[in-house]
Amino acid sequence: MAASTTALQDALQKVRTHGLKYSAVSVVNVIVGQGLLVFFSAILGLRPAPSNVLAVCISAVPAYYLSRAWVWGKSGKSHLTKEVLPFWGFALAGLVLSTGAVWTATHVTGIADIPADQRSLVEKLVPNFANILAFGVLWVVKFFVLDAYMFGKHHHGPVDGRDGGLDEPAPA
Repeated sequence: MAASTTALQDALQKVRTHGLKYSAVSVVNVIVGQGLLVFFSAILGLRPAPSNVLAVCISAVPAYYLSRAWVWGKSGKSHLTKEVLPFWGFALAGLVLSTGAVWTATHVTGIADIPADQRSLVEKLVPNFANILAFGVLWVVKFFVLDAYMFGKHHHGPVDGRDGGLDEPAPA
């Protein structure tokens, strides 16, 4: 029981220290990603799945830099194996999951066969709903994995404000 209590306390501490900023970055990413998805799918008339691929790939770039700098306080050069690859692994998982959800939602409902200019507003937004649902599935897991393995306590610099990043020498 003590181990599970400690794990719960650790999880709550992570949410308190980084959760609000992580949530804010997620809100920005949702706005950017959903805006791009509407632009590509509903305005340009691209098919829903390719629209989702473009939206996710583009919106992941600011999400990475905002998460790294603002949520976890990292600066300087990114570490390829400890930061970049794990983050983009999650982005790829989200891309695959959301594109599958968009494809499924639009094919099950028959929206994929309707030309973009003939879709109703609700039909135009089905890809957005599927995308949000898919990314929602990954959201909490991603926070704890990013915190624990990429930017977490053992990767954070000293409390005095110095970065102590992976690419910088330790302070003397």
